[in-house]
Amino acid sequence: MTNPQLKKNAIRFLPVLLNGVRSILSPVLGILFSYAIVTFFSKELWGDFVEYLLFFLIVSLINNWGSRTFLMRAFSQNPKNIVTDWQALFMARLPVCMLCVISVFFFFEFYLTLFMIIWIVSAFVYHSFFSIIFYNREYEKMIAIEMLSFLALLFLVYLQRENLSSFVLVQSYAIHVFVKALVAIIFYPLFFNFKSFQFNSKLLWISFPFFLLGISGFLQSKIDIYAYSFYYDGKPLGEYQIISGFFIFSQSMVMLLIFPYVKNIYRMSTKSIDLIRKNSAIYGFVLNSIVVVSIYFALLLFDIKLSIIQVILGFMIGYPCYIYTLDILLLFKKHKEYFVIKISIICLGINFLVSVLLLHLDYNITGTLAGNAAAQILALYCYLNLRKTKNVSNNLKIDM
Repeated sequence: MTNPQLKKNAIRFLPVLLNGVRSILSPVLGILFSYAIVTFFSKELWGDFVEYLLFFLIVSLINNWGSRTFLMRAFSQNPKNIVTDWQALFMARLPVCMLCVISVFFFFEFYLTLFMIIWIVSAFVYHSFFSIIFYNREYEKMIAIEMLSFLALLFLVYLQRENLSSFVLVQSYAIHVFVKALVAIIFYPLFFNFKSFQFNSKLLWISFPFFLLGISGFLQSKIDIYAYSFYYDGKPLGEYQIISGFFIFSQSMVMLLIFPYVKNIYRMSTKSIDLIRKNSAIYGFVLNSIVVVSIYFALLLFDIKLSIIQVILGFMIGYPCYIYTLDILLLFKKHKEYFVIKISIICLGINFLVSVLLLHLDYNITGTLAGNAAAQILALYCYLNLRKTKNVSNNLKIDM
């Protein structure tokens, strides 16, 4: 292979590699931060902070309102209006953000409200730029932002290590998210050059299906943590958040197999897609097995030891994603997101019900892992059934 060809392939592969790094960076940094707090301070402190983190995650999802997926589709349809469309949805989402800010006063003590508001508003601004970063495939900017802000977070915690508390963690986290928002604005100043401040409520309704898509997908994988928080707090909640974080990380690994094909997947033949599915299922089994075993040993560093049943359930949480993720991408291609929303809502319901039932029966961590695994198996069944129905339909059309 000649040097020009090597250079061309490197340029083509670089965005794929950066996107792969970007996809696992956030969960990895989250795990590293939890490890730092648990190792140098205590599990109780981390568990207390997780209660604030769970509130923030759900509020951020509401704030986002499905903006990334909605705007990326809008950008593709009308590239000339990228700035205008971005600003219009930003203004439309602003009242939603204000309502989330107001909610802080009803849930937290007054001394916490300022930093919770900074946390929420900063995340609103930072996440607004995701559609720009993904559309332009400027993943290196997101990686830079995440790494810079993470270093700032560690520095803030180090400065206050003698008096570290859940309040200090909230304070530090809020500032670290503010750094993300500030750097994003520096990278994309044009988007904050508003020529008008018109509020268009219709945009909220138009983008509502994408909001449902985002929140149902998030809750499908996170609802077990919220169920666990109904029964436990402090150290037990902190431990389960760490365990759950690792297994969510295992789900994100599927994109390492899928990413090289994402750009061209919509132009591929059925035969090529079936081959990718087969390879993803085979190699995914091996990769997920390695990841789950690695998680078992990594958790020992947190002084958390999983049972054999919990390890098996962890494998069942991660592996189905390797089989059905491609189906989700293809449904997006055909603008059939409502199938994904429907399946996600059903699965999050199963996850919640099974988790609460088994927690009530005192199965603790095993119960919530079982709820998550049951939801993933059900999702796999739904997507395989949908794939089978589609194949039958296609065969009927050919016969006719």
